[in-house]
Amino acid sequence: MKLHWSLAGASLFTVVDGAGIGNFFTYYDVGGLGPDRWPFLEIDNNQCGGMGGKSGFGQSPVAIPQTVNDSCDTNKDAYLFNGGDCTWDDLKFSISNNGVKVEPKLNADGVATCSFGSMNIPQSPNKFNALQFHIHTYSEHQINGQGVLGHFPFELHVVHQEETKESFAVFGTMIDVGDTAHPVFEYFLRGWELVATNVAEFCPITDSPFEALQQKVTCGPTYIFPYNQTEQSVDFPDGTPNIYEDLPTASEWGVFTYKGGLTTPPCTEIVNWNLLDTPMLISQEQMERLEYLILCYVQPIYASDETTVASCVHNTVASESGSTSRPPQSLLGRKIIHRCPNGPAVVINDLGVEPPPGEDFVKPPPNGEPSNTGSSKCGKTIFEDCSDDPRYSPDVSVNLKVTRPSWAHSEGYWVGTRKVYNNQGDHLMETFASDKFKNTLPYPQDDVKLFVNRTIVETRYIEHIYEVYRPASPTFCTFAVPEESSNVLGNGVCGVNGYAAVGEKFGTATFEKDGTVNLFFTTGRYAGGKGKASTVGDDTFYQTLGDSTSFELTMTETFSNDADTRVAGSGQYFIISDVLPYSEDPLAESFTFEMNQVSEETFKEELAAAYADDNVLPEDQKPIISSGNCVDGSSDATCPSEEMIQMYDPLYNSSPYDQDPGVKGGWIAFFVIIGVLVLVGILYIWHVHRIKAQADRYKHQFARRIAETIKMDHDKKLSAKGLEEEFKTIDADGNGFITKNELHQFMGDRVSEQDFNVMFAAIDIDHSGSIDFAEFCAFMSQIGAILTEEEERAGYKPTPKAQKDEEAGNDDP
Repeated sequence: MKLHWSLAGASLFTVVDGAGIGNFFTYYDVGGLGPDRWPFLEIDNNQCGGMGGKSGFGQSPVAIPQTVNDSCDTNKDAYLFNGGDCTWDDLKFSISNNGVKVEPKLNADGVATCSFGSMNIPQSPNKFNALQFHIHTYSEHQINGQGVLGHFPFELHVVHQEETKESFAVFGTMIDVGDTAHPVFEYFLRGWELVATNVAEFCPITDSPFEALQQKVTCGPTYIFPYNQTEQSVDFPDGTPNIYEDLPTASEWGVFTYKGGLTTPPCTEIVNWNLLDTPMLISQEQMERLEYLILCYVQPIYASDETTVASCVHNTVASESGSTSRPPQSLLGRKIIHRCPNGPAVVINDLGVEPPPGEDFVKPPPNGEPSNTGSSKCGKTIFEDCSDDPRYSPDVSVNLKVTRPSWAHSEGYWVGTRKVYNNQGDHLMETFASDKFKNTLPYPQDDVKLFVNRTIVETRYIEHIYEVYRPASPTFCTFAVPEESSNVLGNGVCGVNGYAAVGEKFGTATFEKDGTVNLFFTTGRYAGGKGKASTVGDDTFYQTLGDSTSFELTMTETFSNDADTRVAGSGQYFIISDVLPYSEDPLAESFTFEMNQVSEETFKEELAAAYADDNVLPEDQKPIISSGNCVDGSSDATCPSEEMIQMYDPLYNSSPYDQDPGVKGGWIAFFVIIGVLVLVGILYIWHVHRIKAQADRYKHQFARRIAETIKMDHDKKLSAKGLEEEFKTIDADGNGFITKNELHQFMGDRVSEQDFNVMFAAIDIDHSGSIDFAEFCAFMSQIGAILTEEEERAGYKPTPKAQKDEEAGNDDP
């Protein structure tokens, strides 16, 4: 059969509102509509910043850990696929500024004329009906242990809707290049090419506006679609395409399942993800044709009659490097289940919308801190012998170069380059400078000139870091500057002058005597940060830095030659903030760098040359300092005084490891401990009685306060919905967590300060400093009987309807 195209078929095209004038989201950073800014888009129900775990789902895509990829949790017997009854002639092929799509044609009432297929999945007892499939260039999900660093050239999503209309499911597959062409996918390609060929008659294909994109695919009017030039039709085969059987190329495949959201705005957290663990394979030629369709398509803009082409625009929303994929989002403790063809018959409960605490969804530790910390190797009890522990030996030096000779090799002057990437893996280019985001710089960061000077004197570590940026591109300087933002720093002019930034780190050795540096004072970009720098073996350094409230930095550096005069490294920069998007995914950027060791004279010459090459104004240049204090003009912060340094320097302080290595507790300590235990036992009995009385007291006070709010609506019961409403009443800022201050305001003066502190600690089970919904529900379950008592005390009486519902058991689940 043949599919024909005519101008009357203009409805084949999916046109994003405002195309050519202002897309409401893009994948490129320029203009402020890229993935980092999606949480700020003014659209209905925007969830791109995440729901803080309240939905039970989370954001998508995600990176699938290699441990999940290498393991198998259960089999995939719970899946049931139905291929549907759509013929090729029933399908509508469309192209838009964000890619290609196939879906069933609709009748005059807007109802699909056929079934595209359906599936039953383990996450729900209901059937999900296929709506359409589309393709992203560069895979959105990352499967560690496969592809290129977990990524593939494309990712295909078959979007399904639950028959109850309550949620969605995606049947997805990565697409990779194989040795032969995919026979069925070939006809999908030809359907899209037919659309593009006929549009080209009115809108000739032009070169891409992005130079970086042109390096990936050559757009232009000389391209020939190989199969649609003569008859302007496609000879489709008879029969019905089965998306579940025809698309996967492997005979056996498993599925990764997890709960997530849409990968484009509004990023609604309502999707059950089902991703094949084996990629679909197409030929190299098919890959190039698909790239061309997605990235080079010129969109027709129709006049008011919806048939006349008024204008044409190459309006791809792809990133500068040709990506239409959102970067991976944080898992936040969600469980990814790997279902294999021959996996064990294990029943895994992932049907619930609200995962059980600690099973599918785990609240992350506050401020990105580790959930537990290490302990000392020795000296934890008076019975331990510490004679072999170097920390207790006066013969072991705290001198950094003596403790770890590799520190001596890292000292001196280093010159190199640093390349910065966004969390999608693309080079970080210009972004408008804003106080809201610490990593925003209105200069390209794909090739930053880097100059580092390290000085190590006995126990002290000083590091000066200079970064020189070239001027912004002329294109960036033409964009309108948002409020409270800037397209230039310092005294320069956008597109004309570069910029220089500097930062310092000051640290000392520690009494651990293991070569660790305690970074206690920083300036410039790292201002306020504290952390550790340590050696790993003889040639690697690891560094962490942050202030626990706004940013965290991790960095690894390794000598890359035998002479230890060349280093290479990488790192990640996280922003810790309640401001979206970093409240959901704190990764702001990653970077790599290479440096060579040079003389002081060469260091000064190359830094001066960098200032000249990038046209950095004299007043924006930073002076060179060999060692000691901060670089003038680097920060408003005060540089550390000698007195401050001595506060941390082990040469000026007493070691906490002062146990005499030869002394043991012996029998004296034994009898002392026995006496203490007897006393503790007596005190414990009195303490338990006192704590029980206190717990009863604050539980009654809390229940009484809850009863006061329930009294406003006599039909309300503490069902699941009622619990949620009560939680929102206390959660004043609506961020999904109850802070200590919010609970204090809710309770008022009804409870003493001491009882309040004990109550908050009892509700805050994980001691994170805030209360999530699961912790709230757990505490409410403890005071159920008390709440009933307080409701009656407050004069609450259920209405006849509420009483009837209660007797009939018609409560929310």
